[in-house]
Amino acid sequence: MTGYHDYLIVLTPAESIISDVKDLKNFSAAMIGDFESRHSKAHISVQYWPRKKPEWIDPLLPKLERDLQTLSPVVLDINGFDFFDEQYNPTIYARINYNLSVEAWFKQLRKYFNKSDAIPHITIVKSIPNTTFNKLWPHFKNREWNRQMKIDKLTILRRETIGSENNYEVFKEIPFNPRLDFYAFTNAKLKAQTTPIKTVSTQQFSLF
Repeated sequence: MTGYHDYLIVLTPAESIISDVKDLKNFSAAMIGDFESRHSKAHISVQYWPRKKPEWIDPLLPKLERDLQTLSPVVLDINGFDFFDEQYNPTIYARINYNLSVEAWFKQLRKYFNKSDAIPHITIVKSIPNTTFNKLWPHFKNREWNRQMKIDKLTILRRETIGSENNYEVFKEIPFNPRLDFYAFTNAKLKAQTTPIKTVSTQQFSLF
């Protein structure tokens, strides 16, 4: 397995959001002790590629760079907190207002990845036991956190597959098109969705 890397493709919020999420993680640790996602930097996951060789990924990046020039930067609103009820190990996250414009933008982004629909979110505390969740969730349930953030690039993180202690590092940042306005871009996409047209299949960026 020497030479294999894990890639994590994410949207990275502004430093002020990253700092706030770090504070929330520290607050949670003070309440329940350490947890799996304690030291992970705030992000919105797009796709995970485990155990890939660089020579498989590198040739695909020029096309991805061209594809992402068809996308505007995205404007997202954080609106409080929620959790994924995974029966035994719930995850608490910062909720993102998933309105029609945001949905339309993510639909365009997913055209370049082999990724099913998922709720965009920022993980705070990941996969904790129910007893721990029941202790922590009351502190988030009615907590207000309303912030707007603009994200203007896609970030690809990478780490060596061998070695569980390896941390992700920034491998590449690919900007969206700064000349495109988020609201004008998504309004055009929403309008186009209401007009029936014949479509042709497009090649996805995914490896598989």
